[in-house]
Amino acid sequence: EKEVTTMKLAATTLGCPDWDFEKILTQFEKMGLDGMEIRGLEGEMDADKISYFLPENAEDTLRRLAEHHVKLAGFGTSCNFHNADQYDDAILQGKRSIDVCGRMQIPFIRVFGDQFPEGSSREEVIARVIRGLRELCAYGEPKNVEVYLEIHGHFNTTEVLEPILKEMKDVQNFGILWDIEHSDRAYGDNVESFYRLIQPFIRHVHMKDYLRATESEPFRLCLVGEGEIPIPTLVSWLKRDGY
Repeated sequence: EKEVTTMKLAATTLGCPDWDFEKILTQFEKMGLDGMEIRGLEGEMDADKISYFLPENAEDTLRRLAEHHVKLAGFGTSCNFHNADQYDDAILQGKRSIDVCGRMQIPFIRVFGDQFPEGSSREEVIARVIRGLRELCAYGEPKNVEVYLEIHGHFNTTEVLEPILKEMKDVQNFGILWDIEHSDRAYGDNVESFYRLIQPFIRHVHMKDYLRATESEPFRLCLVGEGEIPIPTLVSWLKRDGY
């Protein structure tokens, strides 16, 4: 019999910024969600400043999560490596987040490429992104924390991702966080070749939907299923390929 792949479903706290932690736990359990992706909690974005993740509160927080049958799926940092002047700060923020994730049993942090600043060559920025990914992966490995590069900004095409994946292919705790909106902006319905490139590295997926831009209207986010991203097709690929 063909093996059936069951995908776990999480939601991000980005979608409920005004909810307190107890309401998030209660509502996520009620909705049958498997996990909670942290992108800010009660107004605090930095992992090491979130009160529930402080060492003295960690045990109680994990207990409350278990009671509601919700796991911490990942942590969305703001780390990006495209700006040389901010590179050291991004690495420091990434390491602080990894420390917290190791303590809170959070399996990954999300980081960005993210742009190609004016005055910087594409090769220079890509090399810096690779360096940042390698440094954070090396730091996260002994803490059992993985590092995922999100498909976002200018880092959403085969040409940009291919050299990064070539350099990172042997790093066991590196992965791709596939944001389907950003690859749709680059490829629309012709996304299959891009998907084939990133598929071996996909560890987490952000499902969104939107109405594509026209000559008279900008793109507009909408509820999943009400837009133009071919989500059923993308999900079928993921299931077929064992995600």
